[in-house]
Formats: sequence, structure tokens, C-alpha cells
Amino acid sequence: MTGILRIAALLVLCYVVFLVLLRLGESRMLYVPGGSRTLLDPPSELDLGVQRVELTASDGVRLVSWAMPADGGSGYWLLICHGNAGNISEVGRPRHYAGLRALGLSLFAFDYRGYGESEGLPTEAGLYRDADAAYRYLRDRLAVPPERIVVFGHSLGSAVAVELVSRVPAAGLVLDGALTSVVERAQEMFPYAPIRWIAASKYPSIERVGALTLPKLFLHARADEVIPFGYGRRLFEAAAPPKLFVELQGGHGDAFEVDSAAYFGAIGRFVAELDARQGS
Repeated sequence: MTGILRIAALLVLCYVVFLVLLRLGESRMLYVPGGSRTLLDPPSELDLGVQRVELTASDGVRLVSWAMPADGGSGYWLLICHGNAGNISEVGRPRHYAGLRALGLSLFAFDYRGYGESEGLPTEAGLYRDADAAYRYLRDRLAVPPERIVVFGHSLGSAVAVELVSRVPAAGLVLDGALTSVVERAQEMFPYAPIRWIAASKYPSIERVGALTLPKLFLHARADEVIPFGYGRRLFEAAAPPKLFVELQGGHGDAFEVDSAAYFGAIGRFVAELDARQGS
């Protein structure tokens, strides 16, 4: 009996150690800024017209961003909240920007704290502050009215985008590969851990999206291997109208290339409908 108790005590100890390591490693698993802290120049053939912009978040953290105004475009600015891996110049993002600018959209892409050349370390509250700083720069420094700002979020950035528009006015919201919450996704990945109790980061989009009354476009690739398709569907179903869900071919980070006509076509129509709504 004593041997059984010792084995049980050892198993409990190992489980507790596992939970401690999981909690301590949360930030490293959630935020993957990459090895380089230097922004790369986008390929010249993309002709993005990048303007480097430095911002300061409300807690004093300095952020680096790219403004990419479109010549004679739609008049809308897309405020881009990118995913958790790499900075604004990496993982194919410049090609994504080029496709968006081809729609006549001006773009503002910012790096979260701890990413690229931005200062600080990433946290949930910090990323929310960073998005707010980018929004305030567009509204206050570039004099872009809220009704011409469309907020875009990919992957983890979808939760940042949802939180932002829950506090500030905007013309519309575009979510690409969105998750319901970090807690739900982590619980699926670690089914034997009490994630809801130990996670410091929540990003609870599912709790916020139902209160958003602005027009919303949900894009999700059927074969998304990072944020499974069902997460995007559940978030869409929890959202209030007006809303639209577009199923895409491809995976988590390449749907804009694999299914480019459907991807950019949906965004182009969405923006055109914003004009129609505002004119009605």
C-alpha cells in the first residue's frame, strides 16, 4: 500500500510540475516574434510605398509601424492586426499587403510590443494597448475619420481586432482565421490540463463579438491547421448581424494566395458595401 501511495504522490508531483512548466511557458508558446528584430524592406516589385511610423502606446512603449497609403484609392484605411508569428515584414505579409492595396485600400500595419523593432514584451493587455495606439494614430495624426477605418485581424490578431472595435468606432471588421478564445484552443491542445484556471491570456473574442454592431466579414480556410475551421464558424454564429462568412481553400497563412480570387473578392465587395451602407 505504501508503494502505491508513493507512486500516486510521484504522479501528482509530476502533474503539478507539468502545469507549472505549462504556465511558465505560456508566453513563449503564444507569442512567436521570430529571431530577427530588424524589419526587412519589402520587395521593390510590390511597390508598397512603405512609410515607417513610430508610435507610443499608452504605457509608454515605443512601437514601429508601416503606413502604406494608396494613390487615389477607396478612401478606406485597413488597420492590420497581424498573427502571433513574425513581424510586419515577414512570413509573406508584404504579398498580402500588395493584394489589399490592389483593392484601393490604404494600409496601416503595426508590430506588437516585442515584435520587429517595437520595444517591450508581449502580453494580452499590451497588445490591446498597441492596437489602440495604431488606431489613435490613424484617427488623430492622419485625420482618418472612424467611418473610413476598417479593422483587420488574422489569427491571434483577430482577437486583438475584436477587442479594439468593442471600444472604438470603425466602419467594419474583417477577421481571417479567427479563434473563439485562446483558452478554448489551448484546452483542445492540452486536454488534461485545467487551462481555464492556469492561463493568464484569455483573448475571449467569443464573449465580445455578440455585442458588435458594425459590419463583419469572416474569412476562414477549410484546411486551416492552426485555428480549425469550426472555431471561425462558432465565432461567426455568435456574432450579431450584419455579418458574412466566406469559406476559403488553403491553410492558415496562405488562403490569400491559394484562393486569392475568393479572398480578395470578398474583401473588395465588403468594402464596397460599406460605402453603400454609409450612403443609404
